[in-house]
Amino acid sequence: MTEPCRINAQRHVVRLSHGRVSLLEWPNAGPTALLCHGITSSAVTLWRLGADLAAEGWRVIAIDMPGHGQSDLSPAYDIDTVANIVGDLIQTLGLSDIALVGHSWGGATTLALLSSDHPARAAVQRAVLVDPLIRQEAAVAPSWLPQFSRGVGEPPEVTLPMLRETNPDWHPCDYYWKAQALAECRYEQVAGLFLMPEDWTLAPRIGRVQAPLLILLAEPEYTIVPPAVQAELQAAAPPGLVQMQLIPGTNHNMLRGPGYGPTYAAIRAFLAAPSS
Repeated sequence: MTEPCRINAQRHVVRLSHGRVSLLEWPNAGPTALLCHGITSSAVTLWRLGADLAAEGWRVIAIDMPGHGQSDLSPAYDIDTVANIVGDLIQTLGLSDIALVGHSWGGATTLALLSSDHPARAAVQRAVLVDPLIRQEAAVAPSWLPQFSRGVGEPPEVTLPMLRETNPDWHPCDYYWKAQALAECRYEQVAGLFLMPEDWTLAPRIGRVQAPLLILLAEPEYTIVPPAVQAELQAAAPPGLVQMQLIPGTNHNMLRGPGYGPTYAAIRAFLAAPSS
């Protein structure tokens, strides 16, 4: 399976004040798309999105988020700390006029950066949140930790059977790269997210967004953005800047399995649309 799942991207490591950030780059002369994965994944799990955007002419950079892949842990686990690391990376790489795409935890990171005072927010020309994590309740989130930490730190020979059983419709390379991501993931980073001692929400902060933003939602049965939060986002969003779109036939893993095609089509259309 190794050869068919080869990724034609370059591995780089960038040193920031907190430590190392590892990334994959699909070089191109076109505009830059920066990709942020979800919890317990890594840059390699964005193999298909990275390759497809690169085929469209984008220079694609997929980050190993803190505590994932080959990147160091973040000094704290709150969303703003993680977002600041992504912002620092954008500045260190000298990026401008970028498209920022984040799934789940990566979507929360994207929205946190766009609604922050970090100077790098000005480099983001447009952004996509793929079924993003918008809020978390301290009384509930710890109960999610066993589910989301399953397989973390385990070798692929342990996790591959589990992944195939629970996700029978994934592409073979989705299994391969997710198993690698789980093996490299640090439990401390995952637990740090779900054991935050206070409630938090990003919904009101969407009003600070200054770039066109697309929010993609999985089917109601599977999305992690409940209707009340969707309504709050729509009410607080700057007029004309934010779109919200449900992608039929998808679950939360919108970038894997049969839901990838329509999800990618929506991302592609939004990134190709002229800015107003």
